[in-house]
Amino acid sequence: MAQLNTPRVNHAADIIQVLNSGIEFYTEAKEQVRDPRLVQLFDRMLTARRMVKERLQPFAVLEDCKREEGSAFSVEVRKVYTKVIGALSSDTDHAYISQLEEVEDKTLEELRIALKDNQPPQYEAALLQSMTTMQDCHDEMRALKRSISL
Repeated sequence: MAQLNTPRVNHAADIIQVLNSGIEFYTEAKEQVRDPRLVQLFDRMLTARRMVKERLQPFAVLEDCKREEGSAFSVEVRKVYTKVIGALSSDTDHAYISQLEEVEDKTLEELRIALKDNQPPQYEAALLQSMTTMQDCHDEMRALKRSISL
């Protein structure tokens, strides 16, 4: 018998959509940048996003009765914007770094939205663990963005 006060999983699919878009964006960026250190960084970011996605995927199934495989529109717009800026700019690496840092911001925003709601304990624990992982990614991208802006 289900308890009446048990909270439902909320916002997992939205987070995964942002993660999926970020995975696609990092994959594309990896192919476009010239610096091998950026390729390695983007690989680490991809690994972290995939790990968080798989951690949260069971909760998306609980939320919507299916795995979430979609993308977030807001991130897709950033990808198009970056392509245009990259085509016009001589510094493609900087364009990707700047926009990928914004994707990290969006990911953290989605995690914060989910954490504001009353969530089942296992999901809340997974969100908090994911928040730590994604905050580390964000901080690394922000530091890189600041270092190349000097």
